Amino acid sequence: MLLVLLAACGATHTPKRPTTGAITGLVRDVASGEGLEHASLRLSNGLTTESNKAGMYTLDDLTPGRYTLLAEYAGQPITIKNIDVTRGEATYVDVKITLGATSPVTIDFADPQNAITHYKSKQEIAVIEGAVSEMNTHERVAGAVVTVVGGPRGEVLQTVTDDQGRYRFDGVEPGTYVVSAYYSVGGHGQIEVRRSGIEVEHAQGVIVPLVVETTR
Repeated sequence: MLLVLLAACGATHTPKRPTTGAITGLVRDVASGEGLEHASLRLSNGLTTESNKAGMYTLDDLTPGRYTLLAEYAGQPITIKNIDVTRGEATYVDVKITLGATSPVTIDFADPQNAITHYKSKQEIAVIEGAVSEMNTHERVAGAVVTVVGGPRGEVLQTVTDDQGRYRFDGVEPGTYVVSAYYSVGGHGQIEVRRSGIEVEHAQGVIVPLVVETTR
């Protein structure tokens, strides 16, 4: 009996693996780049939510699979299709709203080459920002090194993406830039993506999505 009790005391508890995923992101005004509160969001499975004061939203406890996200703000409907949710992961999906527009917009999230977007910066400075995503899973990539090269003085700026895969360069000079990201995979070199000819004007923000393939 003593041996049985000792064996029971030494047993380890294996935590359960998560069985669901989530979709989260930022609803923002294309013109200003600012987050938008009270945007309506609904998934194809019927789950609904609203964006918060900062424009952020989350739809969680999702069964792994493919979803369509329907968003609406100030009369503009946005449909984002082919969003894949995986177990234990959050898929980041940003929603860009053009205030004053009412025509429906449909976006294929499975297309890795998301469009570059320009907006007027409220800080009266030029900004280059965006997010780095994985090409196949569309998950955000934290810890990717993002480099901006160019402008009138050929300057080189560098930063690292945060835990949501986002990056931002404030106060860049107006001009033409190359934006690139690289990511080390298992210590076997770096996977790099580059987007050239990024035009930045005074007091303008430019959102440059970057996509890396980390599963080569």
